[in-house]
Amino acid sequence: MISRRKRIRPPRATPQIGHLDSLAGILAEMGAVYREMRMGTTKLDVGTKLVYVLSTMRATVDTMVLERIEARLAGLEPQGVQHGYQGSGQSASRPH
Repeated sequence: MISRRKRIRPPRATPQIGHLDSLAGILAEMGAVYREMRMGTTKLDVGTKLVYVLSTMRATVDTMVLERIEARLAGLEPQGVQHGYQGSGQSASRPH
């Protein structure tokens, strides 16, 4: 069985790696590494290290997406409105 990612290669050739700049690309590569480990074409210790690096890359992509969302939300908020703790020194209690 040959992997969809076509990572089986002739000697001394570089591996065929997909785009790793998106969540979908990283997940596809993780799947390819997993299939190679299951088929025995990649050693488990090597595959585990590759998946660890891919997991770190996934976390980085997630953070970048969250930063973009936060920037868009900040652009949508009306100017001068503050949310959360304002540090005014006032008591947190409410009148009865």
